[in-house]
Amino acid sequence: MKIPFKNEAKILGLMGAILLTPVVGFANADLDSAANTTGLSGSYLASRVAIDDNDDLAAALFLERAIKLDPENKRLQRDFFSALVANGRVEQAAELARKFENPGASDSIAGYVLAAEVIRGRAWNKVPSALKDVAGVDLDRVLREITLAWGQSGEGKADDAIARLDELEGPEWINAMKNYHGALIAAAAGNDDLAAEKFQSVIDNRAIISVLTETYIRAIEAMVRNRNKAGDHERAREVLNYGLDLLPSHAPFARLDAALSTDEVLKPLVSSPQSGMAELFYNIASAIRRDGAGDTAKSYLQIAKFLAPKSDVITLGLAELYLQQRNYEKSNSFYSAIPETSPFYRISKLEKASNLARLEKVDDAIATLKEIIAENPNDLQGYLTIGGIYNSNMRYREAADTYDTAVEIIGEPKTHHWNLFFRRGIAYERLKEWEKAEPNFQKSLELSANQAEVLNYLGYSWIDQGINLDEGLEMIKKAVRLRPRSGFIVDSLGWAYYRLGRYEEAVQELERAVELMPQDPTINDHLGDAYWKTGRRLEATFQWKIALAAEDDAENPEEIKRKLKEGLDVSKKAEAKSE
Repeated sequence: MKIPFKNEAKILGLMGAILLTPVVGFANADLDSAANTTGLSGSYLASRVAIDDNDDLAAALFLERAIKLDPENKRLQRDFFSALVANGRVEQAAELARKFENPGASDSIAGYVLAAEVIRGRAWNKVPSALKDVAGVDLDRVLREITLAWGQSGEGKADDAIARLDELEGPEWINAMKNYHGALIAAAAGNDDLAAEKFQSVIDNRAIISVLTETYIRAIEAMVRNRNKAGDHERAREVLNYGLDLLPSHAPFARLDAALSTDEVLKPLVSSPQSGMAELFYNIASAIRRDGAGDTAKSYLQIAKFLAPKSDVITLGLAELYLQQRNYEKSNSFYSAIPETSPFYRISKLEKASNLARLEKVDDAIATLKEIIAENPNDLQGYLTIGGIYNSNMRYREAADTYDTAVEIIGEPKTHHWNLFFRRGIAYERLKEWEKAEPNFQKSLELSANQAEVLNYLGYSWIDQGINLDEGLEMIKKAVRLRPRSGFIVDSLGWAYYRLGRYEEAVQELERAVELMPQDPTINDHLGDAYWKTGRRLEATFQWKIALAAEDDAENPEEIKRKLKEGLDVSKKAEAKSE
């Protein structure tokens, strides 16, 4: 399925739908007043809806009201603690956690909050006590041991701290984390050579990039700073060039590039135990939020921000997390907090504008982006951002014109420009100008041959048009091998088999696609067609009814209604599809 710009409907259960209206009303009026006049049951239920809706402020206020009405309720206390952390009220959360019995045992975050409090207060000898009850899986073990190491560093025992980390064992991501933080501790203690050795071990371990992406990038930056401070300018330049080859548009690398051209002596990335623990929780939060652990990642980021309130990279992480959770206004509040002096300032402005579009303020978003582009007409990211908004709002001619301008600006294309040509191809394909679209998809693959989305889009387009069938099928198979968990791409393979008349194979792949994305009407519709062709008429009708239930999102609801009434074989459009 080649639908990269698809609106996703929010599905609420019956109880959520009933409860949502008053909570939204409170948020738009006087939330404080509403929370203070709600009864115990109402406060608790309203807090649950607010939590589900990622409204941390409302959740905390309603739980605070509930606890006033039932102060000894331990469940409410735990929920209130979690809401306080998620809302960034970490100091108040620590005060509550101290009242818990064995706080780190039932909720490890309580132990981390207490550890953050004592580290911020430079009470290094109290860190072990704060973490004494924290146990559990590898993640908790790593967080506990690295936090304890930073506490030892605060006591002036950097060697003991590094030795503690060296004893940590586990999979590659654990080795990377212990070496990275061991390097940071060594660098903060002035042992630049040991720090460089450990930073290099992280950089050499490219297998962790997909798991610890942000940590890997931070290790490159830390290594550049380390070698610059040690006077090894040649090595600093080599490492930075490696980083620029990996991420040419990464703003901190551009800032370092300018700094290395002067006599500036760079400071270590992390210079204190407090900022070290903040870095740790930022590292882990950045890794786990991609796996759907948004609430835990949010708590870790708020602990990090409590320790390093002026860190722009942590602020950016919170902005991105709220964006991921579709809380666009909250996301923009964090983007707005990134100062002009930050290397992330421009990207924060671009993302703020994108969030305006997501809030259906499209004209405001476009006007803002045009101003940003005018400030720096050679910055590719501005064109990609505004082009994406045009595409997602079906303004394909404006998108194509924008991408044309961007292609002119970049000059000789490099590997990382594959996405620009892919997006331009989509715009022209949607304009039904295939003679312009196809070369862009092919150029994208020429620049980067293993991009699953491009392979899927081009292969699907060919098969949909009845051309280059064998090559298109192989492209989609390769895309599935690269992204086996993508329902869209698996659907493409199933539909390719369908178009080729290989209906049993189509059913097999489309059933898998439905398992991956059970609520997507297009996939349900495709599976219904495949079932019909294999004689499974009752199952076909069932799938079409599921597709029609999401009528607002279905590509062609009238066609589905016709199939339900007349069957696939007499549906003119369906016959055309299967020829």
